[in-house]
Amino acid sequence: MTYLAVIDVETTGLNPYRHDRVIEVAALMMRTDGEIIREFVTLVNPERDVGPTRIHGITASDVVAAPRFVEIAGMLFDALNGCVAVVGHNVRFDHSFLSAEFRRLGHSFPDGPTLCTMQLAGGGTLSSCCRDYNVNFEGDKHRALHDARATGQLLATFLRDAPQELSKIARLSPITWPKITKYETRLLTRDEFRKRSAQASTYLERLFVKAENDLIPETDDSTIQAYTALLDRVLEDRCVDDTEAQSLLDLAAQWGIGGKRIHEAHRQYLLQLSRAAMSDEVFTETERRDLRQVAFLLGIYGSELSEILQIVSLEMGQERTEDNSRVEPLQRDQLTGKRVCFTGESQCRHLDQTITREMATELATNKGMIVVETVTKKVDLLVVADLLSQSGKAKKARKYSTQIMHEADFWNLLGIEVE
Repeated sequence: MTYLAVIDVETTGLNPYRHDRVIEVAALMMRTDGEIIREFVTLVNPERDVGPTRIHGITASDVVAAPRFVEIAGMLFDALNGCVAVVGHNVRFDHSFLSAEFRRLGHSFPDGPTLCTMQLAGGGTLSSCCRDYNVNFEGDKHRALHDARATGQLLATFLRDAPQELSKIARLSPITWPKITKYETRLLTRDEFRKRSAQASTYLERLFVKAENDLIPETDDSTIQAYTALLDRVLEDRCVDDTEAQSLLDLAAQWGIGGKRIHEAHRQYLLQLSRAAMSDEVFTETERRDLRQVAFLLGIYGSELSEILQIVSLEMGQERTEDNSRVEPLQRDQLTGKRVCFTGESQCRHLDQTITREMATELATNKGMIVVETVTKKVDLLVVADLLSQSGKAKKARKYSTQIMHEADFWNLLGIEVE
């Protein structure tokens, strides 16, 4: 039996030869008649900014807990094993990105036969080609697995009327895939991540609402200590299942813990974890990912998470400074003359236009700020499109304890209306 491998990747940008990375990859094995034998799909932590979320729909939050490419490379080769050709819609693009990723690991992506449905269709986007050839596109565009499935069905449609092409494919030998290290890691799809997100969010919403609406009297600190100890136990595996969630709900109600005190307990818990992670003055990406995951389960998001990490960073910096002076977050009346740097593709709009880097520079400059292109110790503020950004600028800002602010909060601080 002859098998073809259909691949599709979502990426942080368009250039695999510079700094852009894969953030989602799908591969499916199919027969020439379109029957799918197996599928592989996962989000990938690119260890940098995620790029144009408005196109691929992936945020930094989605990939924080996702495996890195090095951790899924062996499984991807296993998924492709047995095919005689690699298929893609504009296959050169997908092939180039996968080749670049494997080069970073010291391996080569085999230069075997490829089939491009875009070329076979005479050009056009995947969705337009599917429409022209009456192929049902199921799911959403720019989701790797949905795009791969549509590409596979589009190819099967072409091959039904191309006996000579089928004959050529039948004579091909299976591509030889190199053996590389396989890691014991868990793949993460968009649906799985958002299911986890919904479950965690549901648990926290129920906890806060129920505890607040019961109007139970305040209790002493020992109750919070007991609750926090249980919370620590529940979060040991970085997961809150239904049984654990219900137990915490019941205990919070029985022990008389109000919603505001629960949130403060969660905040203090995360503060303590952050202090422990930074206590050795080395804050690794693994530790950062762990803190973000815990924060998510505790219902601490966005600017509040950034604020907590900033507080701890400043605390650690304060301990290391000779004059023991404390750096306070910037206020509106302190922005004039301050150096600001931007990272990530903006999701905010001003006057019905997406804020480009050029527009951001002009708006900030008009407010008296100095816009710089790189993060150094002299930069006062880094403005990010996503607080969980893993861009090089964000990593440097955290290293230097530079204040990091979400773009919406920044524009609001400047008095500029955005949506």
